[in-house]
Amino acid sequence: MNELPSFGIGKNGQTFFRWDEPDQRRNDRLFFAILLESTIATPLALKAAGWQRELGLRGKLIAAEQLHISLVGLGDHDGLPMSLVEAACRAGGLVQAASFNVSFDRLSAFGGGALVLRGSDGIPPLQTFWRSLGATLADSPLKPFLANSFEPHVTLLRDRTRVAKLGERTIEPIGWTVRDFVLIHSFLGQGRYQLYGRWRLSGQDDAVAAM
Repeated sequence: MNELPSFGIGKNGQTFFRWDEPDQRRNDRLFFAILLESTIATPLALKAAGWQRELGLRGKLIAAEQLHISLVGLGDHDGLPMSLVEAACRAGGLVQAASFNVSFDRLSAFGGGALVLRGSDGIPPLQTFWRSLGATLADSPLKPFLANSFEPHVTLLRDRTRVAKLGERTIEPIGWTVRDFVLIHSFLGQGRYQLYGRWRLSGQDDAVAAM
C-alpha cells in the first residue's frame, strides 16, 4: 500500500482519502519543505559534485535551486488536485513560528539510495518547527498525511547501487537561519518545481501565502 493517501473532494463537498495501490501515472508530488537560500545552496551544490566524484557515485545531482529539507508530503497524484493545494495553503498560512538555525554535519546514506546531509544532534529547532507544522495540519483536512516521526535531511543525489555501501562521515558543519517554508509542486521525472505558497517565519500571526 502507499505510504500516503490519495486526496479528493466528494460530490457532497466532503474531503476523502483512499489508500490505493501505487499508480505509475502519478507524476505530480505536493509537499511542504524548506528551500535552501542561494547563498547556501550554490556552494553546497558544488560540494555535492565534489563528493560525487570523490566517492565514485552516479545519478543526477539535485540542482542548487531545488535543494531542500522535506517537511510533510501530501502525496503523489495523476494531475494535482487544486482542492488539495488550497487546503495546504490555508493550513500553511496558519502556522506561527519564529526563524531558527539549522546545522548539518554528517554525509550519510538514506532510503532509496539517497546521499544526504544530516545533523548529528537531530537538529532540535527543526524538529520543533516540524511539530508546530504538524499541530496545524492535525486540525485541517490534511491530518491523514502526517507522519509519526521526522528525520531531517537534505538530499544531494540518488544512486541506488553505490550509496547504500557508503559509511557515514563527519563534514564541516553547513548551517544557516531558516526564515520561511514553502509548498512545492514537483513534476516527477521532469526536474521542475512550482511554488504554490511561501510563508515567513516571524513568530507573528500575519503570515500570508505568496500565490
